[in-house]
Amino acid sequence: MIRLPSRGPARRRAWAAVSLASSAAALLSVSAGAGAQAGPAVDVHAIFSGGKASGFTVGTVLQVQYDDPSGQTREKQVCWSPAPIDQPACTPTGTGAPAKAGTQQITVQLTNGQSVNKTFDVGAAATTLGSGASNSPPVPYTVTCSTELYGDAGQQQPIHLVSPGEQVAAYYKANSSTVQVYDYSTNTAGFVASNCLTGPKKDAQTYERKVQLRSNRTQTYRLKLPQGFKAVSVHGSTPIAYQLYAGVRGSGVGNYIRASGGGVHKPFLGATVVRDGISDSAVFVRIKTTSLERPITLLLTAYGTA
Repeated sequence: MIRLPSRGPARRRAWAAVSLASSAAALLSVSAGAGAQAGPAVDVHAIFSGGKASGFTVGTVLQVQYDDPSGQTREKQVCWSPAPIDQPACTPTGTGAPAKAGTQQITVQLTNGQSVNKTFDVGAAATTLGSGASNSPPVPYTVTCSTELYGDAGQQQPIHLVSPGEQVAAYYKANSSTVQVYDYSTNTAGFVASNCLTGPKKDAQTYERKVQLRSNRTQTYRLKLPQGFKAVSVHGSTPIAYQLYAGVRGSGVGNYIRASGGGVHKPFLGATVVRDGISDSAVFVRIKTTSLERPITLLLTAYGTA
C-alpha cells in the first residue's frame, strides 16, 4: 500500500506521481503483450480506457510511445496535428487528447534529427458518462468556476485549482456531487465538483413520421420523442409541426403544434385536424377523414435535442 503525506505541497506532488505511475504501469502491461517489434515504431494507447489501441474519440487521453529495439534512436518530443486539448502542439511527454474528429497525425521527433509519423482516425466525442465499471471513453467537459481538483471522491485531498474555461475528461459520476476527471492541461487525474462542470452541447436533429391517410376514419397519429427532448427553433422556425399534402412534400397545408394543443383546422381535400398537441413525450395529431379526393400524406416533424 502506498502511503502519501497527510497534506500540503508534498502530498500534491506525491499524488500526481502516483497517478502518472499507475497510468504508466497500466500502459506497460498492455504493451508487454504486443510481442517483439522488428524495428522502430510508434504506438498509441488510451491511458484510462482499458489500454485500447484504436477506435479513439475526441477527448480520449492517449499516451504516445516510441520504441527502437536497437536502442540507436530515442524520442526528443512528440508533435500533434491538430494540437491536443489544452496542450501545445509539441511536448516531451507524448500525453494528450485529440481535439477534433477526423485524422490525427503524430510526429515523433528523434534526437538524431529524424522523425517518425503515425496517423489514425478519431471519432466524435462521447456524450454520455460511463458507469465507472466499464472502459467507456471520457466526455470532454468544460470547467465553469474556479474549483479544486481533488485526489478523492470525498473532496478531502486537494491537488490543485482548475480555472473556468479549462477542459477535463469526465469519466463517471463518483457520487451525487463529484465527477472523476482527468485535467488535460496538467495531465493529472482526480475528482471535481459536478456543479462546476458543463458537458458538450448536443446537436439538434429532426425526428419525423409519415402516414398515408385512409378515407372515412377518425384516428390519432403520434410521433414519439426521445426522453429529455427539447425543441430548438432556428431563426423563428417552427420546431414541432405537421403537414398534410397530396403528392409533393411541402405542397399542402401545415401548422405549428403547441404544447397546449390546438383547435379544429380547415379541411384539406377531405381531411380535418380536430386536435393536435404534445403529450407523454409524443407529438400527436387527431384527424377525421371523409371520402378522400386524392391520396393524402400526414407528416409529423420535431426538431430539437435529446
